[in-house]
Amino acid sequence: MSNIHIGTRRRTSKKNPASRASFGLFLAAVAIALTAAGVRIRKDHAASPDTFTLPSASSQQSADAAEQTQSAAAQSTSPRSDQATVAPTSPKKTETQPTQKTAVPQDGDEWEDSEQTLAIQVMGQNVSYTRPAGGAITKPYSMASLVYSRTMGDWRTHSGLDIAAAEGETVRSAAEGTVAGVSEDPLYGVTVVVNQNDGWMVYYRGLSKDPAVREGENVSAGATLGTVGKIPCESADGSHLHIEVKKENQFFDPAVALGIR
Repeated sequence: MSNIHIGTRRRTSKKNPASRASFGLFLAAVAIALTAAGVRIRKDHAASPDTFTLPSASSQQSADAAEQTQSAAAQSTSPRSDQATVAPTSPKKTETQPTQKTAVPQDGDEWEDSEQTLAIQVMGQNVSYTRPAGGAITKPYSMASLVYSRTMGDWRTHSGLDIAAAEGETVRSAAEGTVAGVSEDPLYGVTVVVNQNDGWMVYYRGLSKDPAVREGENVSAGATLGTVGKIPCESADGSHLHIEVKKENQFFDPAVALGIR
C-alpha cells in the first residue's frame, strides 16, 4: 500500500522588482510634499494666526527693496574699515590785520582820515592857499551825518563849506589853476569851477550874475572870480559863499583840503 501524502500548499506571489522600486519612490515623494506643506503652514500661521494667504510677487519685491534700502543706509552711516575716522576739529580763529586807508574814502567813517592824508601831502609841497572870503564859517562840511536845512525843511548832507560874506563881496581863487566851467545852477546859483594845478577841483557857488572869469581862463592864487550873490537852496542861512572841493570825483572837506579856518 502506497503512502498518500496530503498537505496544504502555500501560495507564493512573486512581485516584479521594478514595480516595488516605483512604489517606494512614490511614497517618498508624498512624504516630502507633506513635510514641506506642513512647514509652510506652520510658518504662515506664526506670521498671521487669523488668516492664511500666499505672498504675492509685488509684496515680495517690496520687502526685498526695503531690505536693500536698510542695508544701504547702514553702510552709509557706518564708517568703512578701510577709511580712517577723522575727529571734528574746531574752526581756526583768524586774525585780521588792519588795512591801510586809501586816499579816496569809501564811506563816511573814512572821510576825515583821507582828507587829512591828502592835506598833509599838499602841505609837504609847501603849497599855500588864499582864503576865498573873509567871513567866519557858518556851516561846516558834513557828509558823514545829516544836517537840517532851514530853507528846504529837511535833513540832508552838506557837501561844502559855508563862509559868511555880504552880498557883493569879492570872491577870490584859493590857488592858481584853470577855470573849468562857469554855469548857473538852479539850487546853488552861479557857479565857477577852478581846476587847480595841485589837483583839487574847487566849486565856488552862489556868485553874482556877472562873474569876472570865463571858462578856459588861467587864474592865479587870489585872482578875483566874481562877487557874492544868492544861493536859492540856502537862502534862509543868510548871505554867504558856498565852496566845495573834489578830487577824483569825491567830495572833501574844504577846511582840511584848503586850510580854511
